[in-house]
Amino acid sequence: MATQRRYLVDKFLNDQIPFMSGDILDIGGKKNNKRGNFRPPIKQVSTWRYINIDQTTNPDFCCSAEAIPLPDSSVDGFLLCEVLEHLEAPEVVLKEAFRLLKPGGKGWITMPFLYQVHADPYDYQRWTDAKLHQVLKKVGFTEIEISPMGGVFSVIHDLWYSSLCRSPQRSSIFNKIGFRLHRLSSRFFQMLDKSFYYTKPYMTTGFAIFVVK
Repeated sequence: MATQRRYLVDKFLNDQIPFMSGDILDIGGKKNNKRGNFRPPIKQVSTWRYINIDQTTNPDFCCSAEAIPLPDSSVDGFLLCEVLEHLEAPEVVLKEAFRLLKPGGKGWITMPFLYQVHADPYDYQRWTDAKLHQVLKKVGFTEIEISPMGGVFSVIHDLWYSSLCRSPQRSSIFNKIGFRLHRLSSRFFQMLDKSFYYTKPYMTTGFAIFVVK
């Protein structure tokens, strides 16, 4: 895994698989050209549908997440992973996800915090856990669980990778050595992160959120 962020997002989703069932809506997810190693538990859910504005990802609904063509209370769960930072109106999309959820329905959300700017096609914001809780409570969710994802060494490891990727001399021998060292040091940085666990509330790659309507 290139980044600690991707590793942590995949781990969060894979850990949540046992709680996913019924009709699931993957808002901003990609049916084609997936990233990471998380794969939907197709055999245990009724449906797993995708919403995306990028037609090349083969979405079930090619539309804005601000106005999804489904009736109220029509899904059992939704994913909104690594998407909020790319939205011009994230609160509108959260309200739309809430509208679509059945009572008691669940939502899984991730959002980066100390992570490189990455346009997809745009990158608009980073929120703290306090902001996330405030918005989600205002939207109407009855249960909200927010957890930091990685501490200071996950942040350092990912920023190191970002600097290698952004280097104008990416193909140089020094950069190639840097990429190899970065890859080989991944587990070591994870071990350091566990030792410096107390940094997670203050210096984290982002947040994993679980909500219930």
